[in-house]
Amino acid sequence: MKNNKSLKVLSTAAIAAALVAPTVAVQPAFAATTYTVSGVQNAGPDSTLTETTRITVNLDPGTLTGEKTMQLRLPADSYAVLNGVKGGSGDFTTGGTAQVVSIPVEKGNSATPTADVVVTITGNHSEDVTLTGANAIVANDSKEDIAGKITNAINANSANYTAKKDGSKVVLTAKAAEVNDKALGLVVKTASGADFEFGSSSILVEGEEATNTKYIPDKVGGEANQVAGMTITPVNPNSNGAAQTFNIKVKPAAKASDISNKGVFYLDLTDLYIPSGAPSQFNAVIDSPDGTFTNGEIKIAQVGNGSVTTSIDGTVALAPGNNDKVTLRTIRVKEDSKGAFGENQEYKLELPDGFEWNSEPTTSVVWGDHDAELKKVTSNDKDTLVFKVVKKGTNNAYKTQSPTQFAIDGLKVKADDSDAEKGEVKVNIKGDVARTNTSIVIGTFGNYEGEVKGADAKTVYGGQAGEELANLTIKEDAPGTLQEGRVLKLKLNGNAKWATKRTGTGNSSKIELKEQPQIKVSDSDKNGLDIGTWELSGSDRTVIQATINRKSTNKPAKIVLEKLKVDVAPTAGKGEISVAVEGTTGVKTDSIVLGKTVAPVEISVDGELAKIDAGLQQQSIPNITIKEAAADLIDEKNLVVKFPDGVKPALPGKVEVTEGNLKIDSAKVSVEDNKIIIPVSKHSTNKGATIKLSDIKVTSYRYVPEGDLKVKITGEAVVQNIKDGESNDYPFNKPNDTHVVEGSVAKVVTPADKNKYAENIVFKIGSKTYTQDGKEMTMDVAPEVHPVYNRTYIPAAHFAASLNIPADKVVWNEASKTVTIFAGDKIVSATAGKKELVVNGTPVQIDAPVNYGQHTGYRVMVPYTHLALALGATVEWKADTQEIFVNKR
Repeated sequence: MKNNKSLKVLSTAAIAAALVAPTVAVQPAFAATTYTVSGVQNAGPDSTLTETTRITVNLDPGTLTGEKTMQLRLPADSYAVLNGVKGGSGDFTTGGTAQVVSIPVEKGNSATPTADVVVTITGNHSEDVTLTGANAIVANDSKEDIAGKITNAINANSANYTAKKDGSKVVLTAKAAEVNDKALGLVVKTASGADFEFGSSSILVEGEEATNTKYIPDKVGGEANQVAGMTITPVNPNSNGAAQTFNIKVKPAAKASDISNKGVFYLDLTDLYIPSGAPSQFNAVIDSPDGTFTNGEIKIAQVGNGSVTTSIDGTVALAPGNNDKVTLRTIRVKEDSKGAFGENQEYKLELPDGFEWNSEPTTSVVWGDHDAELKKVTSNDKDTLVFKVVKKGTNNAYKTQSPTQFAIDGLKVKADDSDAEKGEVKVNIKGDVARTNTSIVIGTFGNYEGEVKGADAKTVYGGQAGEELANLTIKEDAPGTLQEGRVLKLKLNGNAKWATKRTGTGNSSKIELKEQPQIKVSDSDKNGLDIGTWELSGSDRTVIQATINRKSTNKPAKIVLEKLKVDVAPTAGKGEISVAVEGTTGVKTDSIVLGKTVAPVEISVDGELAKIDAGLQQQSIPNITIKEAAADLIDEKNLVVKFPDGVKPALPGKVEVTEGNLKIDSAKVSVEDNKIIIPVSKHSTNKGATIKLSDIKVTSYRYVPEGDLKVKITGEAVVQNIKDGESNDYPFNKPNDTHVVEGSVAKVVTPADKNKYAENIVFKIGSKTYTQDGKEMTMDVAPEVHPVYNRTYIPAAHFAASLNIPADKVVWNEASKTVTIFAGDKIVSATAGKKELVVNGTPVQIDAPVNYGQHTGYRVMVPYTHLALALGATVEWKADTQEIFVNKR
């Protein structure tokens, strides 16, 4: 065959659809012709179909370049009548063509007629037209006048023709299709003295008579049909005129312009015989010798194997306490061929445990054999209904004479609330009739509650904004559990808040969700459920809520919520973020973990922690490594390595990226107070990056406590969701020390001996010597009792020295006349003339002023009890010996 075009094979779903609404469109790839089949019928073997199956042949513009031939062939041993042709051949055309002629009035009228003039229309339907009244011919009528009067008279009185005036011509059109077997024109029958004349008629449109026009429409889409006619010839018809094969000649339109239009013609199969052993999909074959028409197979019938299929029009909700008040949807039982229900064969509908039938059903024939009846028979089982097919109105066994669909209506069920299982209620289909399916779902049983599940928790990172949690699934036990007007709430637990943004300006501005949670359509089954817009509930951003706009119907809804975006607290560290479902609906649950929090970076050092002394400068600590937990967690902003108060780093010898494609601006690395600031110029994209700080030196003040020296990683590069101050634009207001991770980089130790407080110290009023653990020490100013305040004063510098506080930790400020003593975790300042000491930045009132001047030998003198207390020592006064005993607290 020259033509290699092929028809697209119908899918099983398309076949099934055709059985319900039997119209099948067949569209071959790159075809000039398509076929649509309507009236596809179910049939049994060795049967004759009683209804018509129509094949509509659709032609693309320009398909018919001349008369073309196609062949329609039915399956082996089958036969039918095509377009009513029984033996011989049959011709078919469009609606035919009306004859149109133009007749000139060649001479005007000069005389006055003595009576009305009569004109005869010649043609297949010859008729006379009388020119009377306003259309009467009078003297001196011109050719144009006469043409107009004749036109008006024909249009007013003729049953078979219409006319149109064209100057002095009458254009005459037959109302019906005409063949030109008799000249169509006008002649004067009765002149009555008139002397006008007609010329010869000219054919404008050749008339063509129609034949069997119902199979070829005149127009397709408002334009003339490309197809003008066809001839059908059965090949070897049987005695009844039916055949298996048909040759079909298709003729194009007479006008070339019409061939460029679309074309349509119909092939109607009647009395189609289905032989024994026929395949289930009964296809006709179309062949085109020259490839004008698309070759292939088209389905014209569905042959059954003698079985029934059960379906239901929908499901219902069955809730405890009221399930027996709900009527089930219609159950349909369909034969795939006549007599699929054998004589006396039983058809059973069996409910699951905990349910029983609670009503009398009614049955009816939807289509097929209306002499049949699906009748309920007596059964001792309350959970089982039994049916048989009988002759309508009797109890006599009966087999249908054509494929039939039965309907069962009015069914109700009753549930034992203590025994019936929640979920789908499935009816088993049993009996000795052949069945294509063994069960149907009639509804759902359950309380107005639900089930909530979470997908595997996602990893989210501290300090990050807009992190997405795992999906959350909410499933109803019964339809309508999520009622209209009820509120569904999602409450966050853990170190996170719902991701938000500020919209609007001024007084109209507000905080709202940055992104709406979405229902993942591909994984959900809403069944009519509609949820409104999600919005914040309360001010702490941990709860969002949405109102149910429309409840589910027929089946319980299942929704999968995605795009659950949160801002994670910078200090979240390692932990969990969970969501609890709350609100006024019937679905509630405790927290379900949807996120696992981790720090966005890790910090470590090379080797063991170095030991550094409190109070010494430029001490080396190990190299520090900052490793990203994943790509793109460090933004293109400042990354900050923050040391504790009292520890000041020097600019590292080197800061570099040792792994990943993150980039830093090494030239702009800086130190501010206790922070090393690293500008990041490009975030990582391929994997988590590693940053290394080398050759680091720190200065540690004396008051830095002993123990691990921990640095913290912070800065806008890793903390996206905090803001200084009270602004509520961000979910987390910045505390004093926001960070995403901290780690030990050294150990602080206090040097022994020289920095250890001494004990057993004795000062004596008026003496410039004191003893320290039995050893005599010398001062340049002696303790004294103030004559006005009656307080014992002691030189501050010598008192500090007695406690083994190094001299360099006693600092004098000449401008402010202030002495400051750095003693471990204590910083004590005393200013001349003031009745206060400042301890660790806090003023502490004393009852006598600090003395300083020439009379004190230019030594700062402080009441000893207040100074001892500030420095953490205990004192005892011996009045009889005028001695002061001092011990380390």
